Amino acid sequence: GTLLNTLAVFQITRPSLIKNGDSNRYAPDGEQRNRGIEWSIAGEAAAGLRLLGGATYLKAINTKSSTGLLDGKTAIGVPSWLFNLGAEWDMPSLPGLTLRAAAIYTGQQYADSANTQKLPAWTRLDLAARYATRLAAHNVVFRASVENALDKRYWSGAWYGSTSVGTPRTVK
Repeated sequence: GTLLNTLAVFQITRPSLIKNGDSNRYAPDGEQRNRGIEWSIAGEAAAGLRLLGGATYLKAINTKSSTGLLDGKTAIGVPSWLFNLGAEWDMPSLPGLTLRAAAIYTGQQYADSANTQKLPAWTRLDLAARYATRLAAHNVVFRASVENALDKRYWSGAWYGSTSVGTPRTVK
C-alpha cells in the first residue's frame, strides 16, 4: 500500500550523568534506562495527502547510581509523552501548490536530577507552502514557512545544567 504504520517496544540503557553538588559539575554515575513504546505513521493516506507522525510513551529513569539516592528518578530532559503529526496536501485546484501543517507536542520534563524542577509541556504549530512551476524553461520551487505559527513561548528542553528556549514565531 501507500501507508506505513510501525509499532516499536524498546529498552535502551546508557550511561547517566549526575551533578556533583560540591564541584558543580556533571560526571558519569549509574545508568539511564529508557523503556517505551512508539507508533509511527508515514505515507499517502489519499491521493495528494501525505502524513508523517507518531506517538511515543517513554519512561526514562536513573538506575545504579553510586549513592542510590537518584535511583528511580526520571532522567533530565526526557518527556514521558511525545506526539507529532504532519500533513501535506497537494491543492487540486492549483497544480504545483502544496500546503503543509505540523503539530508537535512534548510533555513535561524534569530539569534537574532530583526531579524538583519541571519544564511544562508544550505544543507548537508549524505551517508551510511550496509552489513548483517553470520559469524561463527552468524548474523553480518557491517555499514559505512559519515555525511556531501561534507564537507560543515555551522551554523546548532541558539538558544537564541548562534549558533551551523554544523558537519564537519564525517566518522563512
